[in-house]
Amino acid sequence: MARATAPHTLVLPIAPERWPPPLATVEVDGLHLEPKPELHVTLVGTALGAELHATAGNHAGVLVRALRDARDWRFERSDRHLLLRKAVVEDGRVVVAHSLIERIDLPAMAPFHRALGRLLGRQLPVPPPHVTLYTAGRAQGIGVSSPARLRAFTVRRVAAAELA
Repeated sequence: MARATAPHTLVLPIAPERWPPPLATVEVDGLHLEPKPELHVTLVGTALGAELHATAGNHAGVLVRALRDARDWRFERSDRHLLLRKAVVEDGRVVVAHSLIERIDLPAMAPFHRALGRLLGRQLPVPPPHVTLYTAGRAQGIGVSSPARLRAFTVRRVAAAELA
């Protein structure tokens, strides 16, 4: 079902037979975007995972897995693609990262984050469910932890025909 990729993160891997990763580089607005070799949905990002671990210690993983396992993680593709941009610092230098994502409909995301918020004693923003398809500037893409961050990082909507 879901797995951790970095300390305290949790992702929902997408089976290639359900949604094959893109195979070829695409060019959008002069950017050469490389395809992601595997697709996933981030359920718990690095910062939230670290906060959960700081709050619940070694029990955090068990608690989060129980909340995850209590939900139906089926999703539907939306064909709504967005080009994102974010400046990040890597190895002491600023890198401009780009990601091309597809928004998805994932009904379990909001109740899952409400439950995580109850563990922390506060309301959490619901990360906009999406799958990163392509990246440029850095392979891991751009973390999008809230609707406000999605708005801040969005360059523009990308039509599916631009990806053909």
